[in-house]
Amino acid sequence: MSQQSHPYFIAFASPKGGVGKSTSCLALAGALAYQGHPVHIVDFDQTQTLWRWYSTNPAAQQIPNLTVEQGPQDDIKDCLKQLWFSRKGYVLVDLAGALTNHMLQLAAFAHLTITPAKLNEPDILEANKLCQQLVSLGAHVGKHIGHRILINEVPALLAGYQQHTLAQIDNSRLQRFQTLMHVRAAYPESFLTGTPPHFADRSRATIAKAVDEIDHLVLEVQAALDIEQQKAAA
Repeated sequence: MSQQSHPYFIAFASPKGGVGKSTSCLALAGALAYQGHPVHIVDFDQTQTLWRWYSTNPAAQQIPNLTVEQGPQDDIKDCLKQLWFSRKGYVLVDLAGALTNHMLQLAAFAHLTITPAKLNEPDILEANKLCQQLVSLGAHVGKHIGHRILINEVPALLAGYQQHTLAQIDNSRLQRFQTLMHVRAAYPESFLTGTPPHFADRSRATIAKAVDEIDHLVLEVQAALDIEQQKAAA
């Protein structure tokens, strides 16, 4: 990816809670930081999962290239402006699990919005709802808003309904990453140990497999950001 003077903003958003926003945000942040990119997370989620993880865990605070802050409840524009001019690399924004104007504005500002979802009807319906809202908002403001689905908590063997759900997504207008985040102990362990998979013990199979998985996702995210830049410039 070409260098730029301002950071890439990636928003993790869903109208529904419990879809894996904080977990996938942390996994991606750890991978980018491990590659040497400056990564700053802004936690707007009402649960404050990532801020609590960072502020209470010494191991998290020692991860190179990675910082976390709480997102303000007001003065959003000033916060984004300050981040735009003061940060480099990547700014990852973990948004509240609710379809609010606040969430839509932040998603519209981002270069790319990622909606984590499990292979079940409620998660996919809410992801589709957000996609429609972003398309409508983009048409209103005259801006293409990049959006991708990230399927996570995938079992080793897909059940029939899960295979059907995945096929439905691929036949819809929803765009998704080809990388699937599987059910692995490495992901929830990050919140206990303070270390994302890329900074954990890779001799453990669950860590090694998670790292390989996330590395594939990073390539897709960077490719999507390039595509969104091209669309914005067109």
